Amino acid sequence: MTSIQTGHRYTVRSRFTTTGLTCSPQVAEYVDRLARPYLTLTPGPCDSGAWQVVADAEPAAGAVPEAVTAQGEVTVHYAVDHPRTTLWHLSPRGEAWTAQSLLRATRAIHRSAASRQGMLFLHAGLVRLDGLGIALVGGSRAGKTSFIMASVLRGAGVMVCNDDVSLSAPPDGNGVLGAGWPRSISVRLDTLDLLFGREGARTLLSSLTHPANRTLASLRESGVEEHGTALIYPWEYADLLGTDIGRSAGVDAIVHLSLADAPAERGVAPVPPSERAALLERHVLGLPNKHLNIFGHEGDATDLRRTRDALTALPTFRFRYVFSDVTREVEHLAGHLREHLRDRLAGHVRDRITDRAAPAAPVSRR
Repeated sequence: MTSIQTGHRYTVRSRFTTTGLTCSPQVAEYVDRLARPYLTLTPGPCDSGAWQVVADAEPAAGAVPEAVTAQGEVTVHYAVDHPRTTLWHLSPRGEAWTAQSLLRATRAIHRSAASRQGMLFLHAGLVRLDGLGIALVGGSRAGKTSFIMASVLRGAGVMVCNDDVSLSAPPDGNGVLGAGWPRSISVRLDTLDLLFGREGARTLLSSLTHPANRTLASLRESGVEEHGTALIYPWEYADLLGTDIGRSAGVDAIVHLSLADAPAERGVAPVPPSERAALLERHVLGLPNKHLNIFGHEGDATDLRRTRDALTALPTFRFRYVFSDVTREVEHLAGHLREHLRDRLAGHVRDRITDRAAPAAPVSRR
């Protein structure tokens, strides 16, 4: 992680836009840790005219209130001044909540910019599974995060994101690229029990630092959620699983994933080309953000159509798996994809060999 020097003004960059951040150095360190590898934070003010996200300051006169309430969490309060392109975090206070709030607002601005530039947002995770980029499509509680975590523990997977991936197809027709975003990983408590054992899961939960975990337990206690939920920051996820997190990956196949109610329902089946568009459309997100869609997000219809067409042209499968047997189910899907996407996998190997064979750039020595 890049160390943030003393000072209160910072610049946050993605390939879509640049934003300013004003906060204490301690909060900036926190935001920087949460944002990587997806966003880059550096000391110093950003260009004029860019959106500014500010903490620990009174909002300008005329700024309008904006509140975000996520299920099981405390309400986060902002003030927004569109003419000045500035958003202030107001409450709750404390370093953890301030950093989480600043990251949420910054992410929303950058995702809105990505949407304006033609990125398509899909309710899906993205994992590199045995060298193949697989978009795991499904709604909440479909088993995406559990499957991705199991694939990483098995040593076959690298997570790019566990939900809400953004996708684009370049005009040259050279495939589909998926990109992740810095967000907390929502995981079922029984997933942690399954992957780490009851005692291991209890130890893990006690180490998590997301401030919302203090209130999320109420959802299980009240019966709103059957299995309960914990939020894991990306850096905690990487440390926990001993892995790296990928920022982006090419997409080689689409897998519509769901949990089987009985072992007889498990299995992988191809989706006919005639059904792919309608099945995909059910999971396309109409808005780039769950909250704070206040920055303008209308994308170019031509770009969006090109991405949809490229996605429906990819090999597409339905996959139902038994939750309690998720580790073996990872191998089942990976083996099926290796068999059916043999040519794509061979192409990736050739690309890597070509990259290694290229002459190295000279190293400057002083």
